Amino acid sequence: MKMKLRSLTALALFCTLLLAGCAKAPTYTPADPSAVTLPDLSDDRTMQDSVLQLYEERLDAIFAEASPVSPEVLTYSVNQDTQEITLTGYTGDESIVVLPDSIDGLPVTVIDENAFAEQTGISALYIPDSVTTIGLGAFKKCTALETLRTPVIEVQEHPYFGALFGAASYEINASEVPDSLTAVILGDKLRSIPDYAFFDCNSITCVRLPQALTNMGSFAFWGCSSLEYLNLADTALQSIGSRALTDCMALLRFDLPATVTSIGEGVLEGCGSLTAMTLPFVGGSATENTYLGYLFGAASYTFTAGFVPASLQEIILLDGCTAIPSNAFFEVSCLSRITIPETVTSIGLRAFYGCKKLLSVKLPDSLTSIGDDAFHSCIRLQTVEFGSGLSEIGVQAFMDCLYLKSASLPENVTRIPNSCFAGCISLETVTAPGVTSADGVGLQAYRHCDKLTNAPFMPVETQVEE
Repeated sequence: MKMKLRSLTALALFCTLLLAGCAKAPTYTPADPSAVTLPDLSDDRTMQDSVLQLYEERLDAIFAEASPVSPEVLTYSVNQDTQEITLTGYTGDESIVVLPDSIDGLPVTVIDENAFAEQTGISALYIPDSVTTIGLGAFKKCTALETLRTPVIEVQEHPYFGALFGAASYEINASEVPDSLTAVILGDKLRSIPDYAFFDCNSITCVRLPQALTNMGSFAFWGCSSLEYLNLADTALQSIGSRALTDCMALLRFDLPATVTSIGEGVLEGCGSLTAMTLPFVGGSATENTYLGYLFGAASYTFTAGFVPASLQEIILLDGCTAIPSNAFFEVSCLSRITIPETVTSIGLRAFYGCKKLLSVKLPDSLTSIGDDAFHSCIRLQTVEFGSGLSEIGVQAFMDCLYLKSASLPENVTRIPNSCFAGCISLETVTAPGVTSADGVGLQAYRHCDKLTNAPFMPVETQVEE
């Protein structure tokens, strides 16, 4: 009997849950659209600009008034064959040390192994571009070093920054690079940052890259958890390797120059403080655009929402970007502002699907097509400024944009497709001079647009529940 009662009870509970799951979901009614305003990002921008400006000023000022030290406080040897100088030691007591690029007319090209080891009084060290070779452990246990300017970041057979401090493997960069070192200035002639170069250098807060830099290797800054400042936009960068900036948890901005043609996967995974990005294209390369989540380690566009950090608010696409591909910003629910350049001609399927905080979009005159579901479920989208070149809109393109109040389509648009504005419960007016017959309005184009009073060939049953 007890077994039968338990079976009946379990059956009753299962039926209750089943019925609850089949119940009709409640209709979502938003607040008064007039109460929703565009967020003012100026304060955030001002704060970021102030932080970045402080870093720039620090890097500019540190060696501004310093002069090269006298050869008298240096120990060195002369290579008689090449007539070049190798520095072997320092005997001075200055805290800011600028090394000379020549001594007695001979170029300083080499810093020997352990040459500056255990120099605990040096807080800033400037190595001139004449130096082409630095020995392993040249700055070992320089525990007071805060700023280093160097044209070399690798030692022979040890292609990573930590080798300058004696690290025999990139994996121990963090233990050999002194905790005091927070600022690094890379020399003007440097063209490439090798794989793993600054791997896990977690005390460094700012790095100034040379303008001539063209390549950043994979894992180059992996785990630099204190890194806030990296002047990527000021370089001639062409490629960034996979996971180059993974777990740079303090990085504020990711601003790439238009010269970039390739970005590796997961390059920004774990960058939880990122608020703004400037990109020449959306995904991995200029020719094979993918989706924004690709940069954050998402294996599929459907996982983007779980990878893109909640801190990200603004994205600027650079001139030269010609398309926003399908699924580009799929469910990037934190994005509130997007700048689309005049070079973009198409927006793909589901490009902004589920961007729940996107509030305003200005589409360029160059844009000719918007794909299916492109802005579907952008529930807070209030305003869309359509460019004059638009001629094609996909089905359900603006479906469930709950706060959209009006849409003024250009004359080239001759058809409002199926369910285009369905569920736009705040929509009041639609103007489309190019739609000249009822055949130009697709099925359920205005379904549930309960506030709609003016639209091309609006059917009588627009407000009727189906």
